[in-house]
Amino acid sequence: MTESDTRAAIAPPGRRADNASDSALNSLLPHLLKLFRREPALGITVAYLFVAMAGIFYNYRFYAKFHIPVLSLSQISDFLTAGIQQPVALLLVLSTLLVIWLMDAANVWARRRYRRNSERLRALEQRSRWQRLRLIWIDWNLRFKNHLVMQIMYCVIIVSYGWLFVAVYADRQVERVQGGEGAQVKLRLNGSEADLAASTAPAWTWLGAVSNHIFVYDAAAKRALVLPTNNVARIEPISVAGKADAVKTAAPKAESAPAVAPNP
Repeated sequence: MTESDTRAAIAPPGRRADNASDSALNSLLPHLLKLFRREPALGITVAYLFVAMAGIFYNYRFYAKFHIPVLSLSQISDFLTAGIQQPVALLLVLSTLLVIWLMDAANVWARRRYRRNSERLRALEQRSRWQRLRLIWIDWNLRFKNHLVMQIMYCVIIVSYGWLFVAVYADRQVERVQGGEGAQVKLRLNGSEADLAASTAPAWTWLGAVSNHIFVYDAAAKRALVLPTNNVARIEPISVAGKADAVKTAAPKAESAPAVAPNP
């Protein structure tokens, strides 16, 4: 317990605590900053692991929609670089810090409001039943929602918010791929003289890759394909113009109907 917590605990009900005693982050940040100043590599490692976990969550959610067991096909190096491959992981880290700061500010505002109401109710010479119940509820909130409880809640919210953030983004990316908005590539396997064609087009939609496997998708057939990297001889990205030409080539040409002369 910090000095500010001790002052808040022994302060009389009518005395308002200072700003630091109401904030769960202010009681935790000095210890974390002191630790990171003493061990700067630890701060970098924690931030990197947080980004990596966001990337792993994204890969699991994204590839599960295509029935690809990406976690079973990945190696340790893939887990460590998963966050770097997804820029959304960095956005998640920054937005999580903002969310926690806003939650702590809301908690400080609520505690000050409870304390003002407690002072007002205690100043009354006579209290109704509702006012007595209200005072019990306020005192319970002020005692139960201490710094330790709020810090645990912040950790739970960080995990929940991170999973929800990544899940929504991954589902949006899945919709884009299934709608044909993903990057298109041509594949050629070892020992083959022609490109590996999808069901209705010569190109595949690129999903991603790990150390030993690549993942492509056939939007027309709605099926994903997992290929070992050792079996792939060439991967050729298709530009936007090339993609449009491929679609035109794959589209069936309409045959003109012969003119029928009317019977005399």
